[in-house]
Amino acid sequence: MSISSSIEPASTDQLRVFLAAPERPQDTFSYNELKGFLFAIACSPEMIPPSEWIPLIFANEEANYRDEQESSYITQSIMALFNRLNQEIIDEKVHLPASCQPLGGALNNFADNAPIAEWSRGFLQGHTYLEELWDEYITEELDEEVGSCLMVLSFFSDRKLADAYFEEAFSGEHTFEQLADEVLEIFHGAMESYAHIGRSIFEVLLEHEEHSCEFADGIALESEDICPCDSGKHFKNCCGGPKTVH
Repeated sequence: MSISSSIEPASTDQLRVFLAAPERPQDTFSYNELKGFLFAIACSPEMIPPSEWIPLIFANEEANYRDEQESSYITQSIMALFNRLNQEIIDEKVHLPASCQPLGGALNNFADNAPIAEWSRGFLQGHTYLEELWDEYITEELDEEVGSCLMVLSFFSDRKLADAYFEEAFSGEHTFEQLADEVLEIFHGAMESYAHIGRSIFEVLLEHEEHSCEFADGIALESEDICPCDSGKHFKNCCGGPKTVH
């Protein structure tokens, strides 16, 4: 089957070659793993500075750039790819990239070099990196939906993980191959849901921050004070409370 795809950025070939070069650390992301990783980062409930996540692309080791010019170019290429993915999320037009399309025959997508397997491995590393942040903001109502998205989007990252998903929840309803086929069918929808939830949380937090700044003006508020936003609630239960999305 084919999943809707996006056009590759102009610097694709050079970035792909750079990541695969023997000078890179052993566990450097492949190009398709990078795309999955950046998708997870772009869906983060909070903005994460590139200085914090770019080192993860190179397994927290030196990238061994040839010179300052190469360092600048590769960093700009990574950021251009990130910005493109981020814009797709903002526009609600997320797609599995063209280079990550699934292979024919669902079980073939568990091969180490299968494009969607690479994307899923990168995505899972990105989500794992942000897992505590997601846990901080996800409400009980959204927990199951996020868990379902995570299952689908990480399914092809590792056959043992997929087997565990199957044994835990699906063994009485499907064969494993049938489940793999169904995961491919709903993959794009899971990307959309995961992106929508992450962006919604981000926007709620942004609005909360902007609203809080409107009445801050150096005033110290106790948790039992009435919130200055005119909600009538105690500060701890309103603008001074935990930030959640519903």
